[in-house]
Amino acid sequence: MATEIGEAREKWGMDVMKMAEDFANKMSKEVRPFYIVYACKSDKSDGSVFRQAFKAYYDRPPAILGILVWYVNHPLGQFDFVPELSAPPDIPIDPSLLSDKASDASERVAGQGKKLKILMS
Repeated sequence: MATEIGEAREKWGMDVMKMAEDFANKMSKEVRPFYIVYACKSDKSDGSVFRQAFKAYYDRPPAILGILVWYVNHPLGQFDFVPELSAPPDIPIDPSLLSDKASDASERVAGQGKKLKILMS
């Protein structure tokens, strides 16, 4: 069976969403609002293994390239993805899907990369 572009990404994305929901549910007794931060990177000893981590923050998390953020307020029943605190995760995509037009560049992501001294190509 042939693999379609994005097929693994869609599944991984759904898995991450489910894990974030599970993380929030495990903290269901927490009455203080909090943020869930997700990060993922390859293992230093085995590049084919990815380490995923979720962490709760009671203060607004820092702007870091490559994280996903949700806001949770159990008393109000809120579980919201926070796009303004989430920067695109570092995942490879087919180069033909990328634009080479400067007008398509994200100033927000480029600014975060410059602040963090990450080489952006």
